[in-house]
Amino acid sequence: MSRNASWRLIVCSLLIFLFATFSWARDACAANAVESFVQADIDESHAILNDGVSSKSQHTVHNAVESFVQANIDKSYTILNDGASSESQRQAQFRSLLSSFVDVRRVALFTLGPYVRGAPAPEIDAFVAAFTDFLTAVYRRGLDRFKKQKLTVTGSTERSHNDVIVYVSVSRQDEDPSQLQLAFRVRVAEDGRPLITDLQIEGVWLALAQRDDFMGYLQQHDGNIAALSSEVQTRAGQINIRLTRSEGGP
Repeated sequence: MSRNASWRLIVCSLLIFLFATFSWARDACAANAVESFVQADIDESHAILNDGVSSKSQHTVHNAVESFVQANIDKSYTILNDGASSESQRQAQFRSLLSSFVDVRRVALFTLGPYVRGAPAPEIDAFVAAFTDFLTAVYRRGLDRFKKQKLTVTGSTERSHNDVIVYVSVSRQDEDPSQLQLAFRVRVAEDGRPLITDLQIEGVWLALAQRDDFMGYLQQHDGNIAALSSEVQTRAGQINIRLTRSEGGP
């Protein structure tokens, strides 16, 4: 066989191989395109089928969280208006109630910012206890401010599947809601329990404000969490004294 004939044979074989490869690749791409189209159609169908269920589930979660907030507002006012209980009894009842519907430890640790890292456990526990007293006093002071008004849940917004903002309007018993709006941030725990993690009054989130305040204190006191615990406990006592005097106490 001549050299030219050999080259022609090689070229023909190469062309046949390339054509076969191209055909296989074209068929594979077409098959993948069809599979992607079918999967997309299945996914779209599932989205349509689950849309009603998802909306219904979301609506149920919102209702449950809104009811949770309203129920605890009402319970708080029941304690506040309990004339049969002593000041110390109401204080203890408020603390117990607050601990049942607020994720106090989570909020307390949040307010410490980066200073919480590496802090000894006893110092953290002591701060959480002091912060619980402080938060109880702040919450009670807030309720006392609206004592002659009515707090009503008006709706909610979902930030994520377990993070909901619940809006509350303030009005007198016989009046329309005022322009003053409150909001509670509620997180749904893994066990399904809703817990309040922050309260907004006139656009200010309290946990964020306290974080700025406490971190400023720690910056000025070399990160001394024990000193901050003492300061927070003192502030709680001062708030309680003022509340007692405003209610006609000694």
